[in-house]
Amino acid sequence: MKKIFTIIFVSLTIAIASNGQPLYKKQPSKEITSYVIAIDKDIQTPTYRNEINVKAVRHFLRYFDNVLNEEWYDAPDRSVVTFNNNGIRYRVDYDKLGSWIQTIRTYDATQLPRDVREAVRIAYYDYNIFQVQEVEMPLHPINYFIHLEGKTKLINLRIYNGEIEELQKFDKSN
Repeated sequence: MKKIFTIIFVSLTIAIASNGQPLYKKQPSKEITSYVIAIDKDIQTPTYRNEINVKAVRHFLRYFDNVLNEEWYDAPDRSVVTFNNNGIRYRVDYDKLGSWIQTIRTYDATQLPRDVREAVRIAYYDYNIFQVQEVEMPLHPINYFIHLEGKTKLINLRIYNGEIEELQKFDKSN
């Protein structure tokens, strides 16, 4: 499971770095700094909550107080906590000083906000949404990375600030 999680974040990092072609634009797309970093098995260290910066733990307890199954990891430049809550897989990153960097939520199409889901279904009516990654960062609107599956293609989209960008398109192998 952790290996799949790592692969997803590596592909997400590549997707953010590539230049997609927008389907429609109201205004020029604003580039955002992405803090999505895969936590590799070789550099992550499982740890306990009491070994994490107290500022990070306080933030975590303030915003995720009903979580029972969290797992903390220590990496060279950040601390990461992962957990499941109501069918959503969470990953919350903190820097070494305990400041919140980002929250990534991974879920299926049923959890996606209705307006976002409808916009995708209108533009890509022959495709199924098989996974959504919602990335929340300080001072940025929420990014939705939507993974679509069609009969012959796989498409990765980004919805940011009301704009849909096609980041990647792959042919499916039979």
